[in-house]
Amino acid sequence: MILITITSTLLLLSISAIHVYWGFGGLWPGKTKQELIDLVFGKGDQFPSRLMCLFVACCLVLFAMLPIVWIWRTNLALNGDVENGLKFFIATASLIFFLRGILAYFPFITKQWKPIFVYYTKRIYNPLCLIIGFLLLVQIL
Repeated sequence: MILITITSTLLLLSISAIHVYWGFGGLWPGKTKQELIDLVFGKGDQFPSRLMCLFVACCLVLFAMLPIVWIWRTNLALNGDVENGLKFFIATASLIFFLRGILAYFPFITKQWKPIFVYYTKRIYNPLCLIIGFLLLVQIL
């Protein structure tokens, strides 16, 4: 279980760091702002604001902390209600990642996206989201 906790936490913190990087103007994996938008969002010409990128990064950090708190729940002496609430939040986070992970498999959604984004989302983003969703869910089973 420790390995699952470490893996899920490191994945989420890494993704959070990328969002912070974008929030401060980073362009990777693109070379221009439009290329980054095409690769990461799949449509449009407006990149999210710094505040939005940092908000997502903070949410990802909070998601990363959930497995750590879960594994230490007995040492933290959490009562039953708090433990159930924590379990609910982990299940909700898992569901969010599972839903994001299956998006590109619905043609009515992907037809709105640029082909390069569909390519990367099917090969990288969706599998990564499904893995994170699975790792979070395994924590509470």
